Amino acid sequence: MAETESAPCRITVMASGFGSNFQALIDAIANGSLPHSRIISLITNRKSAHATVRADQAGIPWEYFNLISNGFQKKGETDEAQIADARRRYDAALAAQILAAPPEQRPELIVLAGWMYVFSPSFLDPIDKAGIRIINLHPAMPGEFDGANAIERAFAAFEAGTLTRTGIMAHYVIAEVDRGAPILVQEIAWEGEDLDALKAKIHGHEHELIVRATAKVAAEIVARRS
Repeated sequence: MAETESAPCRITVMASGFGSNFQALIDAIANGSLPHSRIISLITNRKSAHATVRADQAGIPWEYFNLISNGFQKKGETDEAQIADARRRYDAALAAQILAAPPEQRPELIVLAGWMYVFSPSFLDPIDKAGIRIINLHPAMPGEFDGANAIERAFAAFEAGTLTRTGIMAHYVIAEVDRGAPILVQEIAWEGEDLDALKAKIHGHEHELIVRATAKVAAEIVARRS
């Protein structure tokens, strides 16, 4: 059946942990604040990820795809060259698996919602060539505190007196970690709270931002269909 402009944007979510941002997307589709969208699958790289429970409850199919369990890297491997090769093969295999589906059943958008793994061009290039967009949520402003522990590093800057605000952003995913073009950005002021309170404050804004960013990109995807 030919795809029409009215068909919802097909979304695959990738999550590694508790899945609260994944749940925010599920809820937003249900209540209409994320229109033109349908989550077709969840991919997780951690067997214990609570996101899988959320997927089961919502009737969303999910898959566990892990670097070690799926045989790409030996447990306890320390050789950097072996690790790099394993990650390239893992990335290529995951991309190939996504692209193996018929075009009308592939995701049009991949949302990284707490996905604790950095993709290489072995994943990003074939996905981009297929026209699939990838977006991510990062708890920092563009160009600040790329990568892990962004909130902790921002807090250290607060304490050092070199910064008084941080923020969150949704951005497109490229090979350079957290350097893809921003989609939406929200500044968050530091008001003297401790680290735990700051984390809670920042996480409290993430659900709304990831929903709004996903809605924006999904609407653009649907509008561009020929």
